[in-house]
Amino acid sequence: MEIKTLEEITSKIGSGATPRGGQNSYKPEGVSLIRSQNVYDFAFSKNGLAFIDEEQAKKLDNVTVNEGDILFNITGDSIARTCIVPNKILPARVNQHVSIIRCKKNYDSRFVNYYLINLKSYLMQICGVGGTRNALTKEALQKLQIKIPSTQKQIAKVLSDLDAKIEVNNKINTALEAMAKTLYDYWFVQFDFPFDFAQGKPDVNGKPYKSSGGKMVYNEVLKRDIPEGWEIKELQNISKCIMGQSPKGESYNKDEIGIPLLNGPADYENGILKGRTYTTSPTRLCQKNDMVLCIRATIGNLVYSEEEFCLGRGVAAVRPNEEKFSELIYYLLLQEIERFKVQATGSIIRGITKDDLTQSKCLIPSDNLIDTFHNQVKPIFDKIRINKLENQKLSELRDWLLPMLMNGQVTVSSLRGTKQSHDITTNNNLGLVAESGEKYGE
Repeated sequence: MEIKTLEEITSKIGSGATPRGGQNSYKPEGVSLIRSQNVYDFAFSKNGLAFIDEEQAKKLDNVTVNEGDILFNITGDSIARTCIVPNKILPARVNQHVSIIRCKKNYDSRFVNYYLINLKSYLMQICGVGGTRNALTKEALQKLQIKIPSTQKQIAKVLSDLDAKIEVNNKINTALEAMAKTLYDYWFVQFDFPFDFAQGKPDVNGKPYKSSGGKMVYNEVLKRDIPEGWEIKELQNISKCIMGQSPKGESYNKDEIGIPLLNGPADYENGILKGRTYTTSPTRLCQKNDMVLCIRATIGNLVYSEEEFCLGRGVAAVRPNEEKFSELIYYLLLQEIERFKVQATGSIIRGITKDDLTQSKCLIPSDNLIDTFHNQVKPIFDKIRINKLENQKLSELRDWLLPMLMNGQVTVSSLRGTKQSHDITTNNNLGLVAESGEKYGE
């Protein structure tokens, strides 16, 4: 093993700038401009990815991002988050809050990226030295000591295989979510659900209702036409709404004693609920299969619960009276969340009240159509939830392995045949390669 400074193993460490005009200068498409909000540990987010034109990009040629570069946040609340740039967003530049770290030929950028993630606690300690705002200077990064083992590529392969499987699951879920949403929009927004006009009822082999001349009637509550026979109900008539109530502070603990507590966005991880604090005096509880959403400051983050949680005052749960309403309520809540966000824009965000939630207006079709929609969409929702749970287990395994591999407590060769490697290769069909041609657990 050799110990090198980051400066010694890199050919470039440098951040960019924001084009003159700031956000007003961004374009609908063009060269990607990577900002700190795009950089997360282990993964890149395209949410909010900005674009600049060729003329603007030319002025930032000194911070052109290359394939395999490490992106590292150097300022602000997201400081020290780091990931490898995905090829699909190239060509790209970075702004002043993101540094490019480009490794020399003999050093694996994936390994160095994982090593920097493992240094997170140390980086957080040094980032505020000498200033009032969190920042990591180029000099501080250059001086970082990196332990380079001879198995750097194999270690990177182990960890990146886990991340690759997580990314595959995320892509599958994105496609599944689009399928389910398309069906919902077609049936319940465009009102072109399949309908047998001869029998006068919904049928999967029928014709699209509205496009085929199905009768529509004006609804005074919604101020628009809806299919004949549909009705408006408040959410409280088809579900139980549970508003969170924080338990006493002295009941909190980090020792996993009692019930995990949800308070808000910090208790979400990769699209799944993950209470980090526990309480021995739970107040309001959600159950498995309840839908949980944030209701204060940050509004939204609607997900299904996979276990029992205590609901703090920043969240609420919705429990359908009948299982068949579950997916329909899910999409109705997504619509209501957007309405609540619009209402909060430009004013003091008061959050979602109990009346806001319980009195939400829900457009309810016939029982036959509800049953048909539930039977078609539930398998899709179930697969999405299974993938999210698998990703949670993969993330936990990766996070367990990361410091052990970097500190030498676990070696690549010692992983062969362990329960962790067997779980991955058997249950997830993911081969972790220690050496070329070899798979763990085989």
